[in-house]
Amino acid sequence: MDSAQTETFDNNKKRSFLKNVLVVLISNLFSVVSGVLIGFIIPKVLGVSEYGYYKTFTLYCSYLGILHFGFVDGIYLKFAGKRYEELDKRQFRTFTRFLFALESVVTLILLGVSFLFLNTVYFLVFLFVSLNVLATNFITYFEFISQITMRFKRMTVRNVIRCTLNILSVSVLFVLYTFRGVTIYNSVYVSIVLAINYVLAIWYVVSYRQIVFGQCTGFRAEKDTLFFFFKVGIPLLLSNLVAQLIFVVDQQFVNLAFDNDTYSVYAFAYNMISLITIATGAVSTVLYPTLKTIDEKSITKNYAKINSLLLMFVGFCLVAYYPLVFIVRRFLPNYGGALPTFLIILPGVLISSSISVIKYNCYKTFGKINNYFVKSIAALALAVAADLTVYAVFQNTASISIVSIFVLLFWYVLVELYFVKAYRVGWIANLLYILLVLAAFYGISFIPNVFLGAGAYLLAYAAITLCLFHGEIKDLLGRLKQRKQPPADTAEPQ
Repeated sequence: MDSAQTETFDNNKKRSFLKNVLVVLISNLFSVVSGVLIGFIIPKVLGVSEYGYYKTFTLYCSYLGILHFGFVDGIYLKFAGKRYEELDKRQFRTFTRFLFALESVVTLILLGVSFLFLNTVYFLVFLFVSLNVLATNFITYFEFISQITMRFKRMTVRNVIRCTLNILSVSVLFVLYTFRGVTIYNSVYVSIVLAINYVLAIWYVVSYRQIVFGQCTGFRAEKDTLFFFFKVGIPLLLSNLVAQLIFVVDQQFVNLAFDNDTYSVYAFAYNMISLITIATGAVSTVLYPTLKTIDEKSITKNYAKINSLLLMFVGFCLVAYYPLVFIVRRFLPNYGGALPTFLIILPGVLISSSISVIKYNCYKTFGKINNYFVKSIAALALAVAADLTVYAVFQNTASISIVSIFVLLFWYVLVELYFVKAYRVGWIANLLYILLVLAAFYGISFIPNVFLGAGAYLLAYAAITLCLFHGEIKDLLGRLKQRKQPPADTAEPQ
């Protein structure tokens, strides 16, 4: 393939990638609307204590992905980049039925375990977590199939359904609470969440009925393939688990070390952050299947630039701090204690997004997931040690939040070093950008007026971005301008 063909190929890949990101981003816009309602109305109608139990439920549900034991991850790694038409339907029916049998057994075991908490306030929490296993991992399975086969419109439809059901249910609860004075318990809302998850799982089963119903190859015939999925999937599963633990270790620590109301307020701060990470999730969803179809040289050539573009985007999103603070002060005064925590941890999104969206997907693409796992273990060990130390010394949640930022910075540098040493990618500008944006955000946050603060941050953000990434901005604007121009007539005269 000559250089002209290679450039055309890369441009086609970029257009396809941006198109898929746009499809998922449109889907995620519905998630933002739904997230705003859940993020602000549910804490209001549940109250601090009941909201704490609900967030305990969501915290432990975040670990449910480990209960397919790498099986789904193995499928993801094996078939990423394949078209749906290329999949062996009889073979996939076996995979689907095996997963259903596995998750049914796991659900029954966890239901039995949950009864050990029968006489405690956490019985219903763990009962609901157990019931959520089958729906969650079935949805994950079908979502992965949608991702690896580039069928992102399926995910968009599913997300619209989920968000619509969430908006309707939250609106009903708000009306009952506000106008009828009905007390809303966390068990009521969690039951609704479970019902929505099972509706979505059933929708996926119907939507992908070609790989669910009909003749299959059988477990015995596929035993080697099933074993292979676990073999290659477990390292990715463990890497996902360690990364997940790093992101939630401070929440988990607060959940165990402090009372329910303290955890409720702390978890509310993280809930507001999720409104920002929804947007970056669109890029992560599309990136790995796209990278699987691109050669290693092209990936490393554009690695630093992709990082820069993501950092610019997330850096701009940090301005959301100011309207969110205004909303909490105005409408949710009982959660005002979450604002100091929110201030500390929000800029961490700048670091964590680069790790989870760019670096993690590149490690997977290059087959270096074990390398990523080892480095993530080191970051997790530091996080646990730091949390234990600051809790013993200060015994407050603010200190735990502060060390979480330093842990993210350590993790960022650690996983970045592989690309620096192996491919000599540029990285100083990106790290400097992160440090300067963090410094600007924290410094400007002391301005008491949220409107002045927002304006000052945007000015600082623009100055830092133009100073460090003026080349990337110029290149991006040039490409956008080029797209708007009609193609030149290159036909030869007759």
